Amino acid sequence: MPMPCRRPEPGACGTLVVMKNFLTCLALTCVALHASAQTLWRDAPMNASPAEILALMPEVQDTSLLQRALDRSALLQIPSAEIAGEDFVVTYHFESNRLQRIHLQAKPPTPERMQALLQALQLPLRTRYGLPISTKSRQDMVPGSIDLKWGFRRMTVLLQMVDGRTVDLTYSANLPVRPGGL
Repeated sequence: MPMPCRRPEPGACGTLVVMKNFLTCLALTCVALHASAQTLWRDAPMNASPAEILALMPEVQDTSLLQRALDRSALLQIPSAEIAGEDFVVTYHFESNRLQRIHLQAKPPTPERMQALLQALQLPLRTRYGLPISTKSRQDMVPGSIDLKWGFRRMTVLLQMVDGRTVDLTYSANLPVRPGGL
């Protein structure tokens, strides 16, 4: 014989709905925090080891001994990656064996191609990251220069025309500095 249904006490259903909504919000918040800007360029995870980057991106190779002598953090690179019709050198920088920065650099042969490249890079960056948080004015800026920065809690993206001939695009992890090296 089936058990007779008891009517819930007044307010019990309301409490269950509130609890269900709270748990749903908590779960979505955890997922959002885990998914927020944890990768740099081409889905390279922040804090990845050199071995993890090599496994993820087969075109990556060790940097030259000369480059390592000039910058000890530059451990890996892609010597030629085509982006927006131009060849970029992509360098992966590590601190304590963990990925901290990816630096992309191109040197288009003409001023027209330089401006075209800067425009081509800005559109996808603005689409993905929104409006830049700053547009710096350097004293040594060449006419037509770009110096744009997008900043987030865990990542910074910087697009620059450095010397009138070089385009730099840098993705950096924003990791908290531990006091006293702890």
